[in-house]
Amino acid sequence: MKYLLDCWCRKTKAVGSLMVLMICISHYSFAQCPPNIGFEKGNFENWETLKGTIDGGGIISMSAQTPDFFNHIILSADKDGNLNDEYGGFPVVCPNGSGYSVKLGSPTGGRDAHGLSYTFTVPKTSGDYSIIYNYAVVLENPGDHQPFQQPVFSVKVFNVTDNKYVDCGSFQFVAAPNLPGFKLSNAGRPNVYYKDWAPITLKLPGFEDKTLRLEFTINDCTLGGHFGYAYIDINENCTTPITGNVFCTDVTNLTLTAPYGFQGYRWFTEDFSTKLGEKNTLKLNPAPLPGTRLALEITPFPNQGCLDTLYTTVTKSLEPFVFNVISDIDACRKPGVDLTHPDITKGSTPNMNYAYFVDFDESVFITNPKSIIYSSTYYIKASNKAGCTDTKPVNVVVRENPVVRVLSTIAECIPNTVNLLDPALVAGNRSDLTYSFWEDINATKPLLNPGAITKTGNYYIKGTDLFKCSSTEPIYVTITPPPVTVVNNVVACGSLVLSSANIAAGSDPTATVSYWNDAAARASQLLDNSLITNTKKLFVKVTSIAGCSVIRPANITIHPYPDFTVVDPPTVKIPKTINLMTTVPFSQNWRYTYWEDSATTKTLFNPERILKSGKYFVKATSNEGCTVVQPINVNIDDADILPSNIFSPNGDGINDYWLIPLIEYYPESTIEIFTRNGQSIYRSKGYTRVWDGRSNDGSIVPVGVYYYLIKASPRLKPVSGTVTVIY
Repeated sequence: MKYLLDCWCRKTKAVGSLMVLMICISHYSFAQCPPNIGFEKGNFENWETLKGTIDGGGIISMSAQTPDFFNHIILSADKDGNLNDEYGGFPVVCPNGSGYSVKLGSPTGGRDAHGLSYTFTVPKTSGDYSIIYNYAVVLENPGDHQPFQQPVFSVKVFNVTDNKYVDCGSFQFVAAPNLPGFKLSNAGRPNVYYKDWAPITLKLPGFEDKTLRLEFTINDCTLGGHFGYAYIDINENCTTPITGNVFCTDVTNLTLTAPYGFQGYRWFTEDFSTKLGEKNTLKLNPAPLPGTRLALEITPFPNQGCLDTLYTTVTKSLEPFVFNVISDIDACRKPGVDLTHPDITKGSTPNMNYAYFVDFDESVFITNPKSIIYSSTYYIKASNKAGCTDTKPVNVVVRENPVVRVLSTIAECIPNTVNLLDPALVAGNRSDLTYSFWEDINATKPLLNPGAITKTGNYYIKGTDLFKCSSTEPIYVTITPPPVTVVNNVVACGSLVLSSANIAAGSDPTATVSYWNDAAARASQLLDNSLITNTKKLFVKVTSIAGCSVIRPANITIHPYPDFTVVDPPTVKIPKTINLMTTVPFSQNWRYTYWEDSATTKTLFNPERILKSGKYFVKATSNEGCTVVQPINVNIDDADILPSNIFSPNGDGINDYWLIPLIEYYPESTIEIFTRNGQSIYRSKGYTRVWDGRSNDGSIVPVGVYYYLIKASPRLKPVSGTVTVIY
């Protein structure tokens, strides 16, 4: 069979591009329901599974196929009862006591469409015949799609006999951000909206002997990038949808329960003369006489059904009905309380069905009764095969688990062991905690010798308080060979930056090195850039990649630099000299050397007789080898050049040469003699060739007055004058 479904649902308001539908099936064994309509066999027997696509115009084409493992999924309360939907956080199995739910579609997208249908004939019955289906939906809404492009979930009831759809009980959701009853998910992809479990009652008066088909359809968006899926549950009580109208032996009260999730309820006597209540439950104590008939008017939410009136008749059953509940439970937030555990209802009649509620009126299911983590009064409703029900409260006190903090890792070196009993390894937020030690996270295998761990691995410390609440935290222990450790004592002058000292040179190059003031290397760590200014003992911790550490002492010796002051000598004039040795103080703790440069690479010879101005350097070296270099500024003024003004170069050995006192201090000087006519008769570079009255060509100059020009240094003004030669 192939269905061509147009987008009749597109006329409704957009809901969102991602849609999830959940369907659950309750397992009350009432007669007259079509076989396996509630998936009670755990399969799709009597159901038709459909698969197809949606095109760009919003037209769905599906055909019957075998169940798709990823898009037609049966979920059981036994196996999947603890699972919650990834986007909505609601349970994947309907929380109304159902045994099975079906997931239709998946959160992947791709222009897919998936469907379920069930065809049945409405039997003749003296009472009401109705079907209640519960659903949950998840839709993704990108915000930029037209309504016909969005993911859609739709439910339809088709009258096969009359070839037309039944309005009441049919509805659709089109992905949009403002759908009534939908919430924005905080998980996974953005713009995902979900609707928690909600019921629809399909009352079928006047349909006896007619064939109907239930149709559930979910589709992705037409562009393929956004998805929708749903969960479905169909109740297996196909008589009146009102439960609790039967009371059994030993039960004197009666609690009538209407279908959950409608907008309004009004209970009346059969003739509507007296209104009895306006909640989804009606509690009667004592119970009315058997045969009493009551009416219920239910009002659905908009576009989710039709206004309807249901009737129920009070009956009495002789079936045994014993319902026991532990009235008070004291528990810890982790793991919480499992209200479904058999011990909670121990002593009750076997094979009863239980539903769990947050409120006295039984209007809100407990989302996850297997894990109650908040203190409150909860309500357990029991039902047997005869339809007898009773509800009892359970007072739950949930205590916080203690906070236990442990070191995440601890390492030791062979042959040492690790002592997990060390109080420094664990801390709790309460003083009454006792600690135990385990091999596994579930604390089922006790650790035999926690005070002497010899193997690398994960271990667990469990802290338990006086209320038996506990928390377990892991601690990873590594026990490995020690790293190669070499520690060098260091001698330095003045101060030392730790990182430059290479104290651990020669140790394992993959290890990390740290420095400490205390021998345990725990209390006072030194930074790598710490400046050491005094002799001290510190401790070097070398830690391998595995975390094993070796601690060794190291001595750092800091010698002082020579501390002296240089006094620059006073200025003198050539021919006086300066003795640099008199510029520094005497010391027995260091010795001085003198240099021409600050790098002390050019030795200064004769420092006790400095002949010219300049900057010189003195280097003080202590007995320990510490050195300080300081400059000495020397200033020697130039000599006064005053040559003689007469000499007699006649060879008698007396005054035979022209003398220029102090000219020897200027070896680069130039001396030149001129005649009255300006003719140069003598020239010398430096005055090593003293003038003896001969001209440059070696001839003896005649008696007379000559002129001289002396350029002693480029920095000095030339000296000029006359000299007389006589014989």
